[in-house]
Amino acid sequence: MTTSLFDIAPALATYLLALVAVLGACMGSFMNCLAWRLVGGQSVLSGRSYCPRCKEQLSAVDLIPIVSWVALRGRCRHCKKRIPVRYVLVEIVMAAVFVAIVFVYGFTVQALAYGVLACILCGVTLVDADTYTIPNGFILAGIATWAFTVWFMGVPPQGFWPGSDFATQFGDGFLPVLADGVAGGLLLGGGILAFSLLFEQVTKRESLGGGDVKLLFVTGLFLGAPLGLFCLLMACFIGIIIAFVLRLSGGLPGSDVLNESDGGPGELESLKTRAIPFGPAIAVATVLTLLIGSPCMTWYVGLFM
Repeated sequence: MTTSLFDIAPALATYLLALVAVLGACMGSFMNCLAWRLVGGQSVLSGRSYCPRCKEQLSAVDLIPIVSWVALRGRCRHCKKRIPVRYVLVEIVMAAVFVAIVFVYGFTVQALAYGVLACILCGVTLVDADTYTIPNGFILAGIATWAFTVWFMGVPPQGFWPGSDFATQFGDGFLPVLADGVAGGLLLGGGILAFSLLFEQVTKRESLGGGDVKLLFVTGLFLGAPLGLFCLLMACFIGIIIAFVLRLSGGLPGSDVLNESDGGPGELESLKTRAIPFGPAIAVATVLTLLIGSPCMTWYVGLFM
């Protein structure tokens, strides 16, 4: 399933991981820009990057991931206004996630697919945090990524991975991964949809949004049924933590990026009267499941064997 980094020379492995980290930081910078434009209702295919405060166009030296923010001390080179720390944090986190994915899965189709998924989840997190919506474009991109890559995936001989539960029936090719993905998508997406509809009928209150349900469907495709349930459980815990932190701090970190006089979505509402975005919790739980879900599930199942 993987080409381990331990199978190649340490110097080469370090060099490759550095390149992966740079790629992750660049993708984090791109997703920052993509999310900002989606939230602001701007085109994501045209137009130069510019400072949202002074409207000055940014040059290449202003857009180097992480480096530019540090060199400029977190301020715009033109107007000296502060650049939200969320931008550089996203770049650092994406660099770390890319390195972690390659470390776990090696240079494989799985690593490529999960790297693309990480970018999609990053965009979902940023947009959902600001607008409480998950654009369908992210959902379609996730489905398309899984549909194009699942044919090249397989089930490893050891551990608890997507497709492991179906390996006995379908062998060790892509079929068990495909079957587990379909089962996971239907279980998470369909199950949560049914629960949400029932909850709304009984309580007469809205529960999960449609975007969260569709995101869970995508999560199930990539993780399969068992790991998908593990991810859902983790997402619920993370969601509770996020809600608790937001109620203590009074807002979303960096959520004021567009909430000024630059055409953003407006002032923040009171946390006591608004919903808490669940997309970020699902995104974080999905990435953690990709990285540590297999050993956790292997350990748990081993308790009953």
